[in-house]
Amino acid sequence: MQPRYNIAPTQEVLAVRNDGRDTAELLRWGIRGRVNIRAESVLARRGPVSRRCAEFADGFYEWRDRRPYYYTLRSREPFALAGLWEAQGETAACDVITCEPNPLVAAVHDRMPVILTGAQLEVWLEPGPLPPEILQQLLRPLDPAKMEVRQVSRRVNNANYDAADVLENPEEPRLL
Repeated sequence: MQPRYNIAPTQEVLAVRNDGRDTAELLRWGIRGRVNIRAESVLARRGPVSRRCAEFADGFYEWRDRRPYYYTLRSREPFALAGLWEAQGETAACDVITCEPNPLVAAVHDRMPVILTGAQLEVWLEPGPLPPEILQQLLRPLDPAKMEVRQVSRRVNNANYDAADVLENPEEPRLL
């Protein structure tokens, strides 16, 4: 796969479904117009939460006052976002589960994606439903000490623009 720097709703994301195949595939981001679902809504479901997926990223954006901020792990390692998936014809679509923000993200936005690392990812991708107490443990904000944030270019505001320079800080001079 080629690197992506600006993925917008309805575009494809790299994901793994909890269908027992352990296969990375491209899913369309957005289920019937919904790109995010609140962790509280997932936890409140009466039936089992069985169609889970993990969408892979090395960062995510949030905005304040039309200024984009880019969040990554301090380790710079890729991570997984917790999501749900649904079959849609011959393809599948997914959304991202959001939770209350940790203090780092709260300075910019009132929600953040649920980030899964290590053993959490393995549990999330187990086939079949998960007990509510396990879901409650997983659908929480990541420790802010494991993350960092920086301002990036406003070019990321254009969903059709997908180049590495969106990650540049507009306040830092660009060397030629």
